[in-house]
Amino acid sequence: MKQENPLGLKKIHHVEFYVGNAKQAEFYYRKAFGFSRIAYSGLETGNRETTSYVMRQNRVTFVLTTPLEPDHYA
Repeated sequence: MKQENPLGLKKIHHVEFYVGNAKQAEFYYRKAFGFSRIAYSGLETGNRETTSYVMRQNRVTFVLTTPLEPDHYA
């Protein structure tokens, strides 16, 4: 049985999740699933719209993002 790929994707770079609390989600993914934090973006880095943690485990990369403003599109 041939597997379909309707979008013609060759590779996925990362998956971004919009979460209610990125810091808490980062802690959970680190402790429960063994992910490592490889990057951070937030108020301390000059980003006033969102806080994001980039997590990686082997070839899987997740970005956990929380909007900092209630009217953010996320």
